Amino acid sequence: MPDKANFSILDYVVLIVKWRRFLLIVAVVVFVVSYLLIFFLVGEEYDASATIMPSEEKDMGGISSLLKNFSGAPLGLGGSTKTADMDLYTTVINSRPMLEKIIVKFDLLNDYKLKSMEKAVDAARSHIKTRVTEENAYQIIVRASSSQKAADMANFLLEALNTTVVNMNVAKSRNNRIFLEERYNEMTRNLRSAEDSLQHYQETTGMFEAKEQTKLIITTYSTLEADLVSKQIQLSIMENMLSRDAPSLENLRIQVKEYEKKLDKMKREGESNGITLALDSLPSAAKHYIQHFRDVEIYGKILEFLVPMYEQARFDEQKNVPVLQVIEYPVPPEKKSYPPRTLLSLLITFGAFVITFLYVLLNENENWKKDARIIYIRENIKRWRLPHNNMSS
Repeated sequence: MPDKANFSILDYVVLIVKWRRFLLIVAVVVFVVSYLLIFFLVGEEYDASATIMPSEEKDMGGISSLLKNFSGAPLGLGGSTKTADMDLYTTVINSRPMLEKIIVKFDLLNDYKLKSMEKAVDAARSHIKTRVTEENAYQIIVRASSSQKAADMANFLLEALNTTVVNMNVAKSRNNRIFLEERYNEMTRNLRSAEDSLQHYQETTGMFEAKEQTKLIITTYSTLEADLVSKQIQLSIMENMLSRDAPSLENLRIQVKEYEKKLDKMKREGESNGITLALDSLPSAAKHYIQHFRDVEIYGKILEFLVPMYEQARFDEQKNVPVLQVIEYPVPPEKKSYPPRTLLSLLITFGAFVITFLYVLLNENENWKKDARIIYIRENIKRWRLPHNNMSS
């Protein structure tokens, strides 16, 4: 072989051809031994999967479906999306209580050869994977030491997930029902108080209906004003035509005074029947009537909004139906998913081949043999103590 420090590619090829039998034997032996070691020492593991979708009944039912009818619903209300549901599923599955249940149920401490629950939870979390498929379905993949156990664990997760989500929905509906019940009772009290206040105001002031009654009152005053003006004009004409002591003129004066007195009294006090209110108090009376009436209208509208929501929350609180649509139930897999023996054996064989080839290369290259660095590596590669200068320092 050339004694150059730097080999060309062709030199490497020549070296491989020269040592081909030795390299091939090493590769075959390492491959077989590593494959057998993996086969006997590394336990097989199987993957079972389940595919689910959020229940359509959950999406279309409950308070969220009612709120979808309100385009301006506050606080972002309007129901959860499928993405939010799937995020919830992932959170529930990876939660410590769920993982502890499955560890105890299937004796995973023994499978993982662990005594610590903390470490077992981490191991279980690494053996359970979730993902959203391209078809927007939710998939749960469980890995276990046997195909049947993998399928049983996946089925257990499905049931536990459904139970947990149902319980969460029931608890949420219960909280909604309590909240809405408090608001319903509060609005009922407010509406009753507003109705009583409106009734008391109507009985006290005589203002029963602001718009029509105000129109009627103004019409009445306008008619009286017109009659008074007519009488005043008639009196003015008669005073120019008759003597001041004429009996008919005196009667006309009396009529004009009575009209003036009646109109002035009505402006200040209104009529005794309570329907025609005093003109001076009319703006204030109408304003306060509108305020009382508006309170009744507002509380009435709020109750119209609250009642169906309250009834729906009462219904949802009692509802205990599955929230998961299972598209594909888990079944025991026929083939193992781990370990990939052939791939691992090939990687180990490749590593052994590289190390062996480096060894051959060192022995073939005379310049490398004499290199102080190579000599140092050979002499010290098996030593584990610190160099002498470091020890002395």
